[in-house]
Amino acid sequence: MPPDHVPKPEMPPQSPPAEYGGLKPSDTSGRWGWRGRLKLFRLAVLSLIVLPPLAVFVRLPGALWWPLAGLWHRRALSAIGVDVSVTGQAAVPGPVLYVVNHVSWLDILVLGGYLKRASFVAKSEIAGWGFVGQLCALHRTEFVNRARRSDSSNQADRLAERIANGDSLILFPEGTSTDGNRVAPFKSALFSLAERAEAGLDRPLAIQPVSLSYTHVNGAPMTRRDRPLVAWIGDMELVSHLKAFFQISSLRAHIHLHPPVTLDAVGGRKAAARAAQEAVEAGLKDRP
Repeated sequence: MPPDHVPKPEMPPQSPPAEYGGLKPSDTSGRWGWRGRLKLFRLAVLSLIVLPPLAVFVRLPGALWWPLAGLWHRRALSAIGVDVSVTGQAAVPGPVLYVVNHVSWLDILVLGGYLKRASFVAKSEIAGWGFVGQLCALHRTEFVNRARRSDSSNQADRLAERIANGDSLILFPEGTSTDGNRVAPFKSALFSLAERAEAGLDRPLAIQPVSLSYTHVNGAPMTRRDRPLVAWIGDMELVSHLKAFFQISSLRAHIHLHPPVTLDAVGGRKAAARAAQEAVEAGLKDRP
């Protein structure tokens, strides 16, 4: 065969872009782009200024850590082009057990910046998720190991102690994340935390349902096609997801705080889980 007819080697097929439910991200270039680099630079500068003192404050007793932590979250949101609106009011006086639908890693920034003196309850694996894990730790996140049932009592006591000391907690009772269009069933077993916590309080613990939604991207109402830019579920690789997300010029998030309930008022943890899920679902349907 003449040299100019030597067949070209076959190239290995490229992996398809991450998808879920038949959806694919709108941007699949796999590059950070100038907008992504600018956002990373803003976050880096902000982190160098705020995170070192926060790492000290978070180890001090009391609530000194939250003003700085909340400030960092809000400034970080501004740096990456996320605007947040809030409907309703947090239950006062605290502490409060916030139960929220889970959509994305972005939930940490949004809720962390606007729910005062509230720490997350997260699975222990997240502690090892690099920057996301460090971000959670700087918000006094309580990492729980759901697989080790032998530690469940000690973990529950630790969470109850946080509430008894005046801290609020943020719980994602779905136990997973969704695309933001629906709510997965709330796990009533997670509401046993409220039962344990009330033993250390002189009043019923306020359980406040919260609907978290992402409503507009680049100034336009978010469509089904846009959901993968924000939602982080399934087997999505974080860095690839961030590259696509950072191409967004602006994003609007909405927090809807519903009236709080108590275990006594609704009839126990299973009823509280149902009532909270119904409130969160209603909030998503009425999102702006």
